[in-house]
Amino acid sequence: MERELADLAALVRLAPLMTEYLPTTADELGPAALVALVDEVLLGSRTVAVECGCGASSVLLARLLARRGYGHLLSIEHDERTAAFVASQLRREGLGHVARVVHAPLARHPAAIADTPWYHPGLVHEEVSTYVERFGLVDLLLVDGPRPGTARYPALPVFRGVLAPGAAVLADDMDEPGGPEVLVRWAEEFDLRFTPHERTSLSTATALA
Repeated sequence: MERELADLAALVRLAPLMTEYLPTTADELGPAALVALVDEVLLGSRTVAVECGCGASSVLLARLLARRGYGHLLSIEHDERTAAFVASQLRREGLGHVARVVHAPLARHPAAIADTPWYHPGLVHEEVSTYVERFGLVDLLLVDGPRPGTARYPALPVFRGVLAPGAAVLADDMDEPGGPEVLVRWAEEFDLRFTPHERTSLSTATALA
């Protein structure tokens, strides 16, 4: 009930960014989590964001960055249909200069747990390297894909080397099976202490220098 009430309150706060209807799925960030993401971008002055998994959150975040006047977003998505829709919506709204969507099919990854597929390693490396070279180190990482559980583990092995000191790391739905194991491993291996937030479904941490 607490999370449902938080989502209802969050929808009111998100109204300025809801300029038109956006389809959502059950796998996307809930309204309260979206508000937490927006607050982190604004209060933390985040300018170089990466999102594992895209959707309505990608468009809302791009609208926010465009209205603020600075900042960029790189979204990585394994589902071709979702990636195509978000990319077309960004183009239609004239947000291509702010956000980019990369379709990265799932594939074997050397950092995966038990051969669970992650985004195509070569494609992600190329896209992230180009993004960081152009805009600087990542100061906000949202892990909301490819799906809950151990499948999300490679996110930190892949992105830890390009996280700026003080970067915010937000992971969604880590209370799902396999999620707690991933948080423990991230904490032990990358010195990240995650705090779960029941009202938003997010677990958050701050990268050290």
